[in-house]
Amino acid sequence: MLSHIVSILGFVGVFFSCFEEQTFVGSTPADPEVRKFLEMPLKDSVDFIRWKLLVSESTYKLEYNYGVSKPGTPGFYTDHIKAVGGQLTRRDKNLVLTNKGKILNLALVNRNILHLINHNGKLISGNGGYSYALNNIHPELSDQFNLTSTNKIDKNPEVFEGRTPCQEISAELGLNKTDACTKMKWYIIFYRDSATGKPSHYLSGGRGYRKETMEKGTWKMLTGADDRIIYEVYSEKYHTPIHLVKGDDNILFFTDASGKLLVGNEDFSFTLNKRDVE
Repeated sequence: MLSHIVSILGFVGVFFSCFEEQTFVGSTPADPEVRKFLEMPLKDSVDFIRWKLLVSESTYKLEYNYGVSKPGTPGFYTDHIKAVGGQLTRRDKNLVLTNKGKILNLALVNRNILHLINHNGKLISGNGGYSYALNNIHPELSDQFNLTSTNKIDKNPEVFEGRTPCQEISAELGLNKTDACTKMKWYIIFYRDSATGKPSHYLSGGRGYRKETMEKGTWKMLTGADDRIIYEVYSEKYHTPIHLVKGDDNILFFTDASGKLLVGNEDFSFTLNKRDVE
């Protein structure tokens, strides 16, 4: 544990000392805490927010656009483009942005990924369309992972959903998707044995997420470096298993087979969000 803390502190120092400025992008839902920080009216209809966040050692600049999504496009019916900037401070493994007395906290997952957190210090859970992760536009893939999770499970089964970029995960799993594929939609139900609590099977995809049309497969739960919790998901469709590292009870991050976290883009992140069982 001490070595893990030293590694984190060293990483945070390197993160800021080696890079005068870094830019993170992403698209997120519009959580009330986020709306308050960005001074967005709570009554406005907002499907998602698109972010471009520049961070330096002590300041940040944020450009953002929000509105109602326009079907068939990655944009909005009407753009609401705004900008804000101010002081940035570091608090343990978090970055804290300040705007007119309001603060927004982001977890420094690693050098490539930031994730918004709420006032209770929990990762904010997204939905089936968008997550609350922001992605470095110039990533260097890393297996660094600064979050600590537990094997505690509050529900059985667990349901996770989200959308990710297509090409990187297609190459990782050997799916041979064409260049026209820009996103992949995920909906996975993880079941455990009711007596032992060990993984039993999962259901995935399907037409309208009806269980009778969903793929059934097996999964394992592994303990990796720094006691991180890994979901390893097997399917006959994939050349290799899917690897997901647990951020907390509500968030899973995709990694490659070596444990390096996959990095998304301005539209989608490699993140799954827990949802209620229907």
